[in-house]
Amino acid sequence: MPTSGAFGDAITRVSTTQDHPLGFIVVEPAHMGSGANANEGEREWIYVFNDEAATNFAEGHVVSRDAATIAVDGILAPANTHACRVVGVVQHAIAFGSFGFILRKGIGEVLADAGGVTADLGLIVGDAAGTADAAAAVTDASFGVAIDTAASALATCWVNCQG
Repeated sequence: MPTSGAFGDAITRVSTTQDHPLGFIVVEPAHMGSGANANEGEREWIYVFNDEAATNFAEGHVVSRDAATIAVDGILAPANTHACRVVGVVQHAIAFGSFGFILRKGIGEVLADAGGVTADLGLIVGDAAGTADAAAAVTDASFGVAIDTAASALATCWVNCQG
């Protein structure tokens, strides 16, 4: 399980009890060599609560803040949500009612909607909750950029979420 320097906990750890403050950010340092995420730069992870009405978060789901609370309660980003509300993207399953880390910044997998994402174009929230779509114009607010092209599948992307 990957850890983050002096952090000492596993980024992939999911629990039904809160182990860290919501919104807690952990930086995973960049590293050389071979293996997962080598030479891809550092990654930032944010600790969230899955508050999505009896729905488990799966790899690639785009997560936004639940507008009903000021806490970092995550929900599947509603269709066409503005990019500024996106908190991060899920990289491992987080069951409903559980706490875990999602990718806030760095390279990871993002679930494209049926319209798809296109390499070298910005990412916006898709037409289906929890998915991404390609930005139509360079002036569109985005939460990252696609590295791969994909539709209704996972795509490798660089994300930079502000929510």
